[in-house]
Amino acid sequence: MKCRVACIITVGSEITRGLVQDTNSHWLASRLSSLGVTVKRIISVPDDKSEIAWALKSCLEISDIILVTGGLGFTADDITLEASAEALGVKLILSSEALEMIKSRVRGEVTYHVKAAYIPEGSKPLYNRTGISPGVHLVLNTKHIFFLPGVPIEMKTIFEDHVEPLLASTTYFSRTLLVRTKHSTEAEVYRLLEPLKYKYTWAYFKTHAKTPVEVVVVVQASSLVELEERIRSLISDLEKTLLIESIEYLETHISD
Repeated sequence: MKCRVACIITVGSEITRGLVQDTNSHWLASRLSSLGVTVKRIISVPDDKSEIAWALKSCLEISDIILVTGGLGFTADDITLEASAEALGVKLILSSEALEMIKSRVRGEVTYHVKAAYIPEGSKPLYNRTGISPGVHLVLNTKHIFFLPGVPIEMKTIFEDHVEPLLASTTYFSRTLLVRTKHSTEAEVYRLLEPLKYKYTWAYFKTHAKTPVEVVVVVQASSLVELEERIRSLISDLEKTLLIESIEYLETHISD
């Protein structure tokens, strides 16, 4: 699975009204970054079909992986899957596999819980061993969309059981560079680097307000050959853009 750019969407009016603090996106961003996945956008939206649809369509334009948390429960305002199915132009169907997962978690007869067994057509339910509502994985035109419960312990469990192994199955390589410049102000370096940030979307730039200014650059690739090619191209442009004192290779990381 060659996916390296992600967006995170947290759904819940309790979040946008300031009643509950969103910790899911922070945790997910940290875990995704450790897997070599670049998080491009984090969005919080209320329990509103049009807002959920907008967030999903917006994220599909810029990322290969989308993680949506919240709104998978059994109440009237749990509309994430319904809104997403409509936005993506697919049907919401009763999944027998999801229903069996729910039955295994509910003591007694399944009644209102059945709502959580309706998932977008073509998607796969993800077993939830700490709660009732399954997660959902949908592949749409090579893009991967994961729907996870909003309850943090359930979200984390499904991510670790299902999402993380899938994302970690792809080997990626990254190298960190320390660029010591001859510039005295961080604002100047930040301005000069703006065109490179747009050009090299697979690189992360972080300026440090030292005298002279330093820049840490993390370059990612799917192979060592590609990594070396990207670094050569990037260094060439850095040397044309900044006044550089030295460039030091800090570390190379391989994840598989």
